[in-house]
Amino acid sequence: MKDLKLWGIFISLIITVQVLGFFIFSGITWCLFRTGILSPDHPPMGWFPFLTNTISSVLISVCITMVISHHFFRPIQNLIRALAQVSAGNFDVRLKEKAIWWEVREMNLNFNKMVQELNSIETLQSDFIQNVSHEIKTPLSAIEGSAALLAADTADGQNRLYAQQILKNSRQLSTLTGNILKLSKLENQSIISEKRNFSLDEQIRQAVLSLEPLWSAKKMDIDLDLPEIFYYGNEDLIFQIWTNLISNGIKFTPAGGMFSVKMEQNDPYISVEIADNGIGMSEEVQKHIFDKFYQAEGSRSMEGNGLGLALVKKILSLCGGTIEVTSQPDLGSKFTVKLPLST
Repeated sequence: MKDLKLWGIFISLIITVQVLGFFIFSGITWCLFRTGILSPDHPPMGWFPFLTNTISSVLISVCITMVISHHFFRPIQNLIRALAQVSAGNFDVRLKEKAIWWEVREMNLNFNKMVQELNSIETLQSDFIQNVSHEIKTPLSAIEGSAALLAADTADGQNRLYAQQILKNSRQLSTLTGNILKLSKLENQSIISEKRNFSLDEQIRQAVLSLEPLWSAKKMDIDLDLPEIFYYGNEDLIFQIWTNLISNGIKFTPAGGMFSVKMEQNDPYISVEIADNGIGMSEEVQKHIFDKFYQAEGSRSMEGNGLGLALVKKILSLCGGTIEVTSQPDLGSKFTVKLPLST
């Protein structure tokens, strides 16, 4: 819509310049006729200057308009495109600081300064998160190991309960720091390396099996519809998509519930649907579930850190894939993942 508005102004400018040019050149020709320099009594030469002036007025007005549009409208369009890239998280975009108009030079210069500052802040924040997460991870591992030993060796029931609680919380915190490190690493990536061809259906089955303690404890029914499909990509990153989405469905589905995984190939995408009949989500929650650290009110009492779905979204973004969610409260949720066949 913004481009259409700019083109509307551009076309209006062309028409205005053409009309002005036509009247100016027509006025000059009329004056030449009035003074007798030109005469309609000698056609076609008498009208030739008039036609020449008319055509010249159109050509000159078009040239003037093109020059104006090049130095005025193009910088605005470049700025719009650059702002779109910044809003998408690309802080490496820059605008040319050389321009004829002072206003355009200042606009581009200030934009580049702004993006450079944002890039510095983003880098500082990312480095800080990575460093803190690394520093936390080492003592956490020690706490987790000690708590596991206490829980196994303590004869006193109350102390064993405390040790188990420490172990549970330390594992949650360890998962959180692990997800922060993964997300921070992915946010600094623009391409995915270590790609290979692998069986996507077998990988999803392995993801379901790895979460067997969770769904078997809830006595959940599982429905898998996974035809043989091969995918070319980073196997470890794609595996994280399935474990996060399936564990998320298990967590928010009550005992005795069910979840299903259905996959099909529809060129140019592979589509995977992961559905459950759990507690579902409101439309407001659906708007924010892929935001980092977001947790709905009803989910704060459950295990989780609000990073799993953000991680899934980032991985899919790097793969050129998409994810959509449809959900209704008390009826369940369905996540639809689309992976491009050629990446």
